[in-house]
Amino acid sequence: MMEIMNAFLALTIFIILMNLQPVIVANLVLVNKGICVERGRVAYVTENELQFNISNEKDSCKVEVVLNEPVTQRVGKLTPQVFDCHFLPDEVKYVHNGCQLLKEDSVMLRVYRFSELETIVEIFVLRVEIRSPKSSLVQFGQVSLEVPEFFGISQLIDRNILSFKYNGLGKVCTVRIMSSELLFPAVGQVVVEDSKIQKREDVSTYTKKKKAGQSKPPCPSNAACHSGLKEIHLLKMSCEDFLEMRVRYQHLSPPSPDKDYIVIQVEIRDRKTRLQLQAENVWIPVRIKGAIPNRQPQAAFMSMFILEIDEFILTPLTTVTLDAEDEETQRERLVFNITKPPPQGYLTHLEDHSKAITSFTWQDLYDTKVAFQPSNVSHSERQNYEVEFQAIDGLFMNSVPIMVHFSIRSTVTNAPRVAWNMGLDLLEGQSRAITWKSLQIVDNDNLNAVQLLVVEGLNHGWLTIRGNKGFRFGVKDLRDGVVRYHHDDSDATKDDIVFRIFDGKHSARHRFPINILPKDDSPPFLVNNLVFELEEGNTVLIGSHLLMATDFDSSDDYILYKISKPPSAGELIKQHFPDGPGIPVFSFYQRDLFHGLICYRHFGGEIFQDSFEFTLADSQEPPNLSDLQIVTIHIMPVKDHLPKEVPGTIRHLVVKETEIAHITKDHLHFTDAELPDNQLMYTVTKPCFSPTSPGLYDTGKLIFTDSLKKYVKNSTIPPLSSFTQHAITHMKVAYMPPLMEMGPDPLFIQFEFSVSDQQDGMMTGLLFNITVMPVDDEAPEELQTHAVN
Repeated sequence: MMEIMNAFLALTIFIILMNLQPVIVANLVLVNKGICVERGRVAYVTENELQFNISNEKDSCKVEVVLNEPVTQRVGKLTPQVFDCHFLPDEVKYVHNGCQLLKEDSVMLRVYRFSELETIVEIFVLRVEIRSPKSSLVQFGQVSLEVPEFFGISQLIDRNILSFKYNGLGKVCTVRIMSSELLFPAVGQVVVEDSKIQKREDVSTYTKKKKAGQSKPPCPSNAACHSGLKEIHLLKMSCEDFLEMRVRYQHLSPPSPDKDYIVIQVEIRDRKTRLQLQAENVWIPVRIKGAIPNRQPQAAFMSMFILEIDEFILTPLTTVTLDAEDEETQRERLVFNITKPPPQGYLTHLEDHSKAITSFTWQDLYDTKVAFQPSNVSHSERQNYEVEFQAIDGLFMNSVPIMVHFSIRSTVTNAPRVAWNMGLDLLEGQSRAITWKSLQIVDNDNLNAVQLLVVEGLNHGWLTIRGNKGFRFGVKDLRDGVVRYHHDDSDATKDDIVFRIFDGKHSARHRFPINILPKDDSPPFLVNNLVFELEEGNTVLIGSHLLMATDFDSSDDYILYKISKPPSAGELIKQHFPDGPGIPVFSFYQRDLFHGLICYRHFGGEIFQDSFEFTLADSQEPPNLSDLQIVTIHIMPVKDHLPKEVPGTIRHLVVKETEIAHITKDHLHFTDAELPDNQLMYTVTKPCFSPTSPGLYDTGKLIFTDSLKKYVKNSTIPPLSSFTQHAITHMKVAYMPPLMEMGPDPLFIQFEFSVSDQQDGMMTGLLFNITVMPVDDEAPEELQTHAVN
């Protein structure tokens, strides 16, 4: 039955497309074979399925996805919303949302061919065939998820309900609940036990305590107010945690169909690179006991199903004219399909009343955004049309045809009126003539006296009349094609002109819409450019959270990073396998970043700050180029070297016994390529001693001179046990000889020390030699001798 409905819907769209407002047909679509997609997966559109009869060098050509057609893209979405006719591989894709109810979908598109003088438009439908996935990431169990009664709560979503099928080795599986993005669950919500309110209490006891025959929701506004429960709108966690989280379904809104759905997205990524390997959207069915199977919607009893229309006048439809109801679906979710369009004129949406529609939502009807545009042909007698509609509920079940009678009466008035308004379609920065084909005025008594005056609009362009800027013109100017709109080349996609139309006695206001298709005239720009860090000699993956660009006008996947100044302490590589050697690259596409293929590899030298420079280019010919960009890289040192003694260092000090002598860089100098001097530490492991006079008590000491006022030997100066190379370089370390007289012979002194980088790199057992020279600073003493008699 569902297949018959889908075939009928496809035929309906085809019939309506044949009855849309006139366009210039030039067979712009060369190949349209439709696409196939596995349920819940992604399918890319290629030139095998869709081609356009436009040369790449001739006119500009754009394709636009029509968004305000709710009978299309019902279980998926085609992106991007606007793309070039010569689209790139993997640029245009259809993402299926996982719905199990339809085996076919459709996407309505408009293709625009822009020459210098005119715009040619074709509307077509891309068919989407939906197939079961060959290997799903989710396997449902023998037990189905059930709600025992209205307002009830289901059992836990655990391994009895479903399991995840993937090879867990080196992979990460995550689940995201999609309730905030789709309209499901439709009559319930996803809830989880709140540990802050209760500790693992079995909430199923609520259904036992609930009074029999309860018919009202237990909470105001259908909120989840059961003790110990909280509602989940958006949730992302590992697949294993999801099955352990005690997630349930809570029913909220009877009467309802006997089935509802919880929509989740399952994603498998590489554990190391975080590259997405697989993704699938899955609908978990929920059975609601006591509910009846879904029934088709019906025409509302109170509607009149008659629309009175004045010729040429855009007339809104309301729920007084057309309405439907469904016991299981809220009216806001109903959709109307136009199965038999009017033979003349067209139904339109007031957001752009220059284009026909084939479907609309109940909410649009209620908000009076749907209207009928009569034909621009005047009739002397009343015209009566039968227009057929079909209501579609939230589970895609169709009503029987609903007939509405359109009655168009001739109007006798001398006031000017707009008989036809097709608006303009043009490419960003172009100009187009407003001709009689796009805007037609009628006036019974004196059409040539009718004037049009611009009173509002023109927010992104200006008008010229016969080549000069102007804001007022007549019907003859329209017929002559001398009224021209010029776009200001901004990024705006919509503009309009509000005219006051008057003939000297009567006046009316009318809006003329202008649709602007973007052209690719702006370069890509960076949205992420973070400094990234790695250890010396390592390789780091450049993820999109570190480096990412975007482009308003073209595919982000094909943004090209052109390296103008490569890194000096390392290299950029493309690494197809996590443990592979990688290939040096000097340019790469952003999709390589998205796929986790671009890495920075440090050479391992003692350079700890690096960078590279690049420009961004899009896929246009010639490409749009960004300004020069710089990425900064910090390398964290790894202790793979010990401190080294500087060649030429003597490690020997000669000092007079009466002086204090500084130990300078000539005497003691070690370096570490990975550390500054103030982090290179000397530690005295054996204080000053004399190897030649082992019994000597006072052998002098090392002292810190920064606080000394006089360089005079003093016993109160404390000995120095540790110091840095920085202190030696700045003459702050000295040796003070022994305080007592040392006699006529030089004194040989040593101290033992170690040198450390404070990061486990140390050299020990080092000796420093000191020679203390005696000073003869006293007069010789005269010795007297006496003779012996």
